[in-house]
Amino acid sequence: MTDPFLFPVSTVEAAALSLLKDPDTDEYRKDLAGDEIRLAFTRARTQLPTASTESQMDQLVELWVQKLTATSSSSDGGPLIKDDHIPWLQKSKTDIVWRRWFAYRHMLSDSGRSGGVLDKLDHFSDEILDLVGDPRNPGIWNRRGLVIGDVQSGKTQNYLALMNKAADAGYRVIIVLSGNTEYLRQQTHSRIDEGFIGRDTTLAGMHNGARVPRDMHIGIGNVDREIADATSLTTTLMDYLQVSRTAGDVALPTTSSPPLVFVVKKNTHVLKAVQGWAQAKAGSQPRIDLPLLLIDDESDYASINTNDESDDPTAINSAIRRLLNLFTRSSYLAITATPFANIFIDDEATACLTEDGEELPDLFPEDFIYPLDAPSNYVGIRAVFGRTPDEPGTQLQKLKDAVRWLPLKHKKLQRPDGLSSSLQEALRTFLLANAVLDHRLKAPAKRSMLVNVSRFTDVQNHVADALREALFQYKTAIQLHATAYAAGRTHPLLDELKGTFTRQYTASGASWESVLSQLSASVAEVRVKVYNSAPGIDPSEFDGEVPERQIAIGGDLLSRGLTLDGLVVSYFHRNVAAADTMMQMARWFGYRDGYQDICRLWISEGSAADYRFIATAVEELRVDLAYMRRSKMIPRDFGLAVQQHPESLLITARNKSRHAMSAQKEINLLGRNLETTKLSTSVEVQRENHTSIVKLLDEAVGNGCAVDRTRRGYTRIRSVPKDLIADALLLFSAAPDDVLFNGASLERMVRSGEGDLFKEWDIVVVNGSVKRNAPLTLGPLSGCYPVERQMLFRPLFSKDGTPRGASLWVSGKRGRLAGPEDLQKLLDQEIEQRASGRYMDALRELGQDAKSSIPETAFYGHLSKPQLLIYPLYVSPGGTDQSRTIEVEDLAELPRNAVETKRSLDEAQKQHLPFMALKVALPKTGYDPRGRNGRAKYLLNRVAQRYWVSDYEQLA
Repeated sequence: MTDPFLFPVSTVEAAALSLLKDPDTDEYRKDLAGDEIRLAFTRARTQLPTASTESQMDQLVELWVQKLTATSSSSDGGPLIKDDHIPWLQKSKTDIVWRRWFAYRHMLSDSGRSGGVLDKLDHFSDEILDLVGDPRNPGIWNRRGLVIGDVQSGKTQNYLALMNKAADAGYRVIIVLSGNTEYLRQQTHSRIDEGFIGRDTTLAGMHNGARVPRDMHIGIGNVDREIADATSLTTTLMDYLQVSRTAGDVALPTTSSPPLVFVVKKNTHVLKAVQGWAQAKAGSQPRIDLPLLLIDDESDYASINTNDESDDPTAINSAIRRLLNLFTRSSYLAITATPFANIFIDDEATACLTEDGEELPDLFPEDFIYPLDAPSNYVGIRAVFGRTPDEPGTQLQKLKDAVRWLPLKHKKLQRPDGLSSSLQEALRTFLLANAVLDHRLKAPAKRSMLVNVSRFTDVQNHVADALREALFQYKTAIQLHATAYAAGRTHPLLDELKGTFTRQYTASGASWESVLSQLSASVAEVRVKVYNSAPGIDPSEFDGEVPERQIAIGGDLLSRGLTLDGLVVSYFHRNVAAADTMMQMARWFGYRDGYQDICRLWISEGSAADYRFIATAVEELRVDLAYMRRSKMIPRDFGLAVQQHPESLLITARNKSRHAMSAQKEINLLGRNLETTKLSTSVEVQRENHTSIVKLLDEAVGNGCAVDRTRRGYTRIRSVPKDLIADALLLFSAAPDDVLFNGASLERMVRSGEGDLFKEWDIVVVNGSVKRNAPLTLGPLSGCYPVERQMLFRPLFSKDGTPRGASLWVSGKRGRLAGPEDLQKLLDQEIEQRASGRYMDALRELGQDAKSSIPETAFYGHLSKPQLLIYPLYVSPGGTDQSRTIEVEDLAELPRNAVETKRSLDEAQKQHLPFMALKVALPKTGYDPRGRNGRAKYLLNRVAQRYWVSDYEQLA
């Protein structure tokens, strides 16, 4: 009897997927649901038996469910557009042959993009093409816009769609600025080869003076060979400087000929060479009479002019402006995930002059700002870090021992001893992940582990050597002893691997026995590769042999556009205060279809809290953009709104030159989360804060203000005159790194409040557990129970990296004072339900799932008056003795007197001195960018620079 014939998995997969396609378009149907996809695979598996296990097939099916049900959520905002824009695309659409776009869409469909994602891409690229301008429109014009995306969310795919449509519509010169390193330029060029050029330019040969490849069609060139005709004046391996000697022989395109494309890095010499080419082609004319589309990827980096207004613009900024001016019709499209620097550009700045003395405008996106939404299967900042430390799943691994192995502040001569225990665990996890993924039917072929622990190349190289040594030891143990270990013989390194498997991957669907048998083959090709710009290293070498399975170690080069294929394990130990730099270093964001459950990230609680902080800032930025679009405002108004956001205090400092950092900044505090999460470490200051709060309560009650209780039983003093609140805020002192609650800015904002809504405040004293602590008496108020919070004693650093004092972080690195429902429970129940309902309705209108927890921001608009919430804090008990002891991040990093300071704080808590913390909640009224309520001016002085800017300057 013969064995039954078993079909290859690929045959079963193809049969199932064919049932899910629209016969008219040959694309996956847009209305697919998970159950329908599972049913198609069940039918195919019934008819076509395979040797694959049930678990393997289930994982394959769920991968396709993830991919084919992915949708792009629709933003309520849409673009913010200058009011003089005249739409042109809709009426011209039938006159344009969309051959390139159809080929690109077909290529994406073949790669597994869902119909919903393709439709959203089609819609986005139509809108952007309309906004960049009609290339057939005669005359001299220029347009400047900004697209806001997410880190690793597929921005390249979006601008490739735009490039193809732009070429179809008539744009004949397209320039892509692709980062500041040759490695990033090469990576971008290879994607443009596939998605726009249609040929592999790494095999370029000479043909009539132009660099064109031999017959090596790829990507859209395989879909439609006749469109693989774009002339590329760069190749994947050669930037424009290397081919410029022959570029002059290439004729300018005509309105009917194929487009001309450049992919260049942000380098002054390269951009000047391209500018020289354009000037030569213009000849005796001041401009080339062709439409130019210039796409600036990672536009917040290097393209921004940070020089003083009285000085000439920075070289790259000037080169971009001059290049745009060399075409009669030009459109500049900035693309970034961290848009603050672009929006801070002076919209009235000129300064850049042509040889004829003509002033050229800066790159402020005055014509449009477009928020781009990532598809539902994108793994972004909220998916990784959640909104609170309690929310993330198995992906996040707390990093606690790294600072003892390698201090966050270190010199280039630092040589850490071997590997930290956590880095060894991460290494073992990556080795095991390869074996687990090799058991899956459609795992990524390329796999990566990221190690980012230092900005110094010497330190990176030293850690890389230690990783190579550890990798060699594990490989040797696996190759020589795995078989014997499976038979019952012990081995210490294999014991470690088994322990890591138990901690990380017992729920992966693979057993330890199957992983052990697979390990030798799975880890054989794993190699350590260093990515840095050490002297003597040719950047083009980075495009050499990239291991299929690599442990990538580096610093700043491992950001700004770099993609690590199949990133599974990340180890991040950096002290980076700049928001944009932190976001760009987060290579672990992106798409992880079929293996997200295997991904792991080692990161400190402090850095995780910073990412949540940045996420909130960007989310609120998008909310403001949506509101302003509905209010028919223009990009210049949005620039004003961003600069009035409290988080811009942090972000502006890192994107402006020194002179700008000393200027006053006015921000809008309406509807923002304002909490004292960083308290003074001085016991004397704590006593003074306690005294000032008691004084406020005495004066409020003595002034005849009514006292009642909230729904939660918190004591509330109603309708307190604003001047009493202002006096108390002026007397209150937070830690030196808490700018919002230091100085007189908040006091002035409260005192200058206008209208009935802002002349009186409510004071609420928040209670903690009535079972754990004895009640406190605060002036006229008795029965106040202290609130328990974890507290972390954390060092502050000067610009040169030396410790300068300390800060007491409330809730440790979680960075939140208030509980999740403290604010909403101040509202009457009916108002709370109405606010919750409106928020849920808004989510449904946007096509998003309703959330079980509603963010605090949904309730600010329903406050009847401003609120001052007072939190008398005790340190949460911990340890075996349940003592109230303040935690220390790292004693070695603290100033010499820190031990005594911390001891004094612990003693004050034992003496039942509550540390007073505050929350200010201002009602969010209708948006008025020039209204006065809720405005506060802050001076970014030397203290702010010392605490915030030093890390950014070290990276610069």
